Amino acid sequence: MRLDLLLILTSVVTALQAVPVLLASHKLVPGLRDECQRPNTKTLLVQDVTHMIKKLVTECSSDVYLLVNAPGLTNADMLSAKKDNWPQLHKYLYMSSSVVGLPWMEGMLDYDYLSQYIIKTCQAEAVLVHSSEEEVEHYIDTRKRVIRVEFDPVPSIQPARDRVVHEIDDLIRKILRKLPSPHYTILISSSTVLPVHPIPQEVLDNNPELFEVFHHIINDPSREVERERNNYLYKDVEPIWKEYEDPLENFMERRRKDEVHFFDSNLWKKKNKVVVSLASIVAVLVVFEIVSFVYWLKNRAEKYKLT
Repeated sequence: MRLDLLLILTSVVTALQAVPVLLASHKLVPGLRDECQRPNTKTLLVQDVTHMIKKLVTECSSDVYLLVNAPGLTNADMLSAKKDNWPQLHKYLYMSSSVVGLPWMEGMLDYDYLSQYIIKTCQAEAVLVHSSEEEVEHYIDTRKRVIRVEFDPVPSIQPARDRVVHEIDDLIRKILRKLPSPHYTILISSSTVLPVHPIPQEVLDNNPELFEVFHHIINDPSREVERERNNYLYKDVEPIWKEYEDPLENFMERRRKDEVHFFDSNLWKKKNKVVVSLASIVAVLVVFEIVSFVYWLKNRAEKYKLT
């Protein structure tokens, strides 16, 4: 009995202490995928992941860097089978040109260091969020932001665990929809390492979807070759040069267009109501004059008879 207990304790102590990492950038970061060991089920050291994040940040291609810390989150919470718990995050991942998912990183990220690195490198402003998007003020300038979101530990029992994951997903949406542009970087990890027991390599190779972070996105065939998935946002717009025109000729052309011609058929069609009104008035005046003239002739004839 004591031997069994000792073996259990030994396995827990010697088990890998790791956290998952999900990193996504709306704009392509060339070479980011090459920083990961293939297959994606390989365990990376925290130093290697930190270097990878710094490489992404160096270009300062995002307007906001969303650093999400969900203590207790594991790769099991971000499997393809759990994608329904992350409906909003999935939309952002599909739109991202660079996506990296690591089921296990040995150690945990230093969020303080990463925040300060981004602030210093990109002259960004720091924003700390706990549970509400109201903590992120509406943008009134174009300065870059480092939005650090600190969640409470994820519950270990269901259905509370899935409910909290849904809340994390929804808060990500509420924060990102405040952005004045779609240029974002998302980092999701945990500040609490958990033991990961050894898994046979054969099992990892044959069933990667059971361990990899969002296997259906990370390993999508369309992502085999790095490419900018949002080219329409980053194309340089060519200036439109107007050909030289004689200002006097332009002036005379505008004058000709402004001229009003009485016998212009288009003018009559546009002003048909006015024309009808004027015609009616003229007709009434003509009839009135004719009637008056008839009375005048009648009166004159009567005067001649009397004389």
